[in-house]
Amino acid sequence: MENLNQYKINQIKSARLLGRGINGALNNESLSLFWAGSALEFCVKATEVWVNVSSKYDTHEPWIAIQVNGRTVNRFMVEKSLGNYWVCIARNLNPQKENLITIMKDTQPMSGEANHSLFINEVAMNKDGEFCKPKDYSCKIEFVGDSITTGEGLVGGPDEQEWITQWMACNDNYAVRTARILDAEFSIMSQCGWGICWGWDGNRNSCIPKHYNKVCSVMWGDYQNSLGVNEDFDFKGGSDFVVINLGTNDNGAFSQQPWIDESGKEYKLSVGDDNNPSEKDATELIEGIKSFLNNVRQKNPNAKIIWVWGMIKLQILPSTILKGIELYKKEFDDKNVFALELDAMEDVEHTVYEKGSRGHPGPKTHCLAAEKISDFIKSLN
Repeated sequence: MENLNQYKINQIKSARLLGRGINGALNNESLSLFWAGSALEFCVKATEVWVNVSSKYDTHEPWIAIQVNGRTVNRFMVEKSLGNYWVCIARNLNPQKENLITIMKDTQPMSGEANHSLFINEVAMNKDGEFCKPKDYSCKIEFVGDSITTGEGLVGGPDEQEWITQWMACNDNYAVRTARILDAEFSIMSQCGWGICWGWDGNRNSCIPKHYNKVCSVMWGDYQNSLGVNEDFDFKGGSDFVVINLGTNDNGAFSQQPWIDESGKEYKLSVGDDNNPSEKDATELIEGIKSFLNNVRQKNPNAKIIWVWGMIKLQILPSTILKGIELYKKEFDDKNVFALELDAMEDVEHTVYEKGSRGHPGPKTHCLAAEKISDFIKSLN
C-alpha cells in the first residue's frame, strides 16, 4: 500500500450510502452494510482503487459485488479469518475519466446468526487520484421483498440446491436493474422465505412489514443492537417510488404443515374449493396488506407505491392481494397505489442459461421484470 493514499469512510466527503443505514453512517470511520443491495458509492479520477473490508459470521459468509459505472466487474466472499484486509477492486482506469465505484453487499442479512455483519473500513487509491462529486440520481426507489428481491438463485445453475449465500446475487436482480434503467438511487429491504403475514413455512414471525420502520431489526442480540439495527430508520421524506414484491412465501405456506409457535399453538392455513384462501386466512392477509400499505404511505407521503407479484407463479393469492390493495385505496382514499403482475419464470425461461438455482427466477425473468417495472413507472410520470 506504499504508493496509495488511504481514506477512512468519514474522510470521503462525496461518498453516499445506498440502502438503509444508521443515522450519520457516513460520519463514522467504518461503514456497516446491513441489507442486500446496500452499498458505499463514490466517484474517483484514479488509476487504481482498493477497499479494506472485514466481517463476522457463524456459518453464512457475506459477499461483496463491485460495480464500476453501474456494471458488475467483481464479486467475492469476505473471509472472517483474515480480519481487516485489502482487496484491489479496480486497476488501470483512465485517470482523466470520472468513474463511479459501487461497493455492494450482495447477500442478505442472516436473521438466524447473531454475529453476521459486514464492514467497509477504508478506501485507497493512487496518490495522484482524487474523489469527485457523483452526479445526482433522477429519483429514488425503495424495494421491499423476499428471496426474489434478495437475488437468490441468480448465481449457479438449476441443479444447485444448497441454501448458501454463494447463490445469492443482489447486484444482478430486477431491483438493481430497474434502478439502473431509471437512473435511480435505490434501497432494498428483503429476506428469503419471509412474507406479508407469515413465511414459507407459516411462521408468524417471518413477516417483513413489522420490521419496516427500523434499520435492520430482522437481526437480533446484543452485538447487532450495538451496530444500530433497532434504530428507527430515517426516511428523510421518503422515496419517489416504493415497489413491494411480497406474497410468494405466504402463498407457498398453504402447502406446508401447520406451524406451531413457542406456546404450542397451531396455525393451520387452508384453501377452499375455489382455490382461494379460507375466509379467516384471507381476512388476515387483507388486513396485513392494508396495514402495511398505510405504514409505507406514512413514511413515503409522496411516493407512488407499486405492488408486484408473479415472478414465481402464485396459485392461490393473486385475487386476495388485489382485494387488499383495492380496499386500502378505498378506505384511505389513496390513488397512488398500483398493482402490476410480472412474467413468471415458468413461462419465460426455456434454456439452462435463462434459469436460476434453487428453483428461483433466473436472469431472463429478472431482466423482463426490470423492463416491465421501469416501463410502468415511466408511464406514471
